[in-house]
Amino acid sequence: MKKVITLFLFVCAVSGFSQTEIKYHKISLENKNDTPIGLNFSISKVYDGRQFKENIGTVQKGAFNKKVLANFEKPLEEEILNYLSVILPSANKKIDIRINDLYISEYTKAFSETGFATIVLDVIEQKEGVDYIVGTYSYTAEGNGMDVTNKHDDRLKEALVQIMTEYKNTSQEKKTQIVFDPNQIILNRNLVETPKKGIYLTYADVLNNKPFAEDFNFSNKKEQYYILDASGKDKSNYFGFSDGVNFYINVSKYASSKFYAKTEVVGNKYFIEDIAYDQNSVVAAGAMFGLIGVLVASSAGNGGVPMLIDCYSGQPIFLSNSEIKTMLKPQPELYKEYKDGKKTNQEIKNILEKYYKLTLK
Repeated sequence: MKKVITLFLFVCAVSGFSQTEIKYHKISLENKNDTPIGLNFSISKVYDGRQFKENIGTVQKGAFNKKVLANFEKPLEEEILNYLSVILPSANKKIDIRINDLYISEYTKAFSETGFATIVLDVIEQKEGVDYIVGTYSYTAEGNGMDVTNKHDDRLKEALVQIMTEYKNTSQEKKTQIVFDPNQIILNRNLVETPKKGIYLTYADVLNNKPFAEDFNFSNKKEQYYILDASGKDKSNYFGFSDGVNFYINVSKYASSKFYAKTEVVGNKYFIEDIAYDQNSVVAAGAMFGLIGVLVASSAGNGGVPMLIDCYSGQPIFLSNSEIKTMLKPQPELYKEYKDGKKTNQEIKNILEKYYKLTLK
């Protein structure tokens, strides 16, 4: 009976979400009480470099904590620039920033809630008429309470202040020198292959096979991979990296900790054998992929689940039992092979390889 009720709620949520008009929970960063924070630079321009721009995450509303997509009241660039113009008023030194990721989420326990706000951004400085990315920074702010929905603006501001302070404290020796192209065009790739060796700042850099650094070290801790800087410190801000043989994707949006996962190419997808997540991480994924993606991930149950990431769009597919059956039903032989099998990750990968050989022609 419980499974029937869960399925009914899932179908209702999906059908409700698929209506033409989506109602968002709106967030504004405007507050007359904000004051300068005493740093000696100001922001000239904000670029929106997010891969998915439809929303900024999910909040929970009402007595039943219904998940609702969130967005800014004004365009992201305007909201961020207006706030930074207040806390970083006019100064001789001016920089630009590119927002690579920005998302909020909420996690509910028995008697309290936790709100999260994550921002990943590049800082851009101009030298002799050329724009350079001098650093990639990230911060996740969190706060607890009985109702955290109305405090997401404060957490986003906290993340921005922390990042700006970290940038201010970055020495010249530790700054990168990556030429910034504001009009970056994603080139069409006819073949899905492992990108050449290097660290990739963004999804677009992967499609263009354009790493920003080729000399780096990484470590492996129980199949969770980490990029290490010269001092041995973990760098978890980037989209992914390639060792020339395998490609590793940053899965911090959906995993229960920050790390890079090893991928294999299956059809036109990156296959990741196992993603272990907690409920908050699943909710956070809604910022990138919408409410339906969150519900599909939730249906996989607790613990780990294989997943696919489309090589071209970056869209993830959480491979719950129901999701795999839905994919395979048009292929009766593969559907039977899956139903009768042990459903190990290796079996799933083998079946998916057969599936894409049949369907990608």
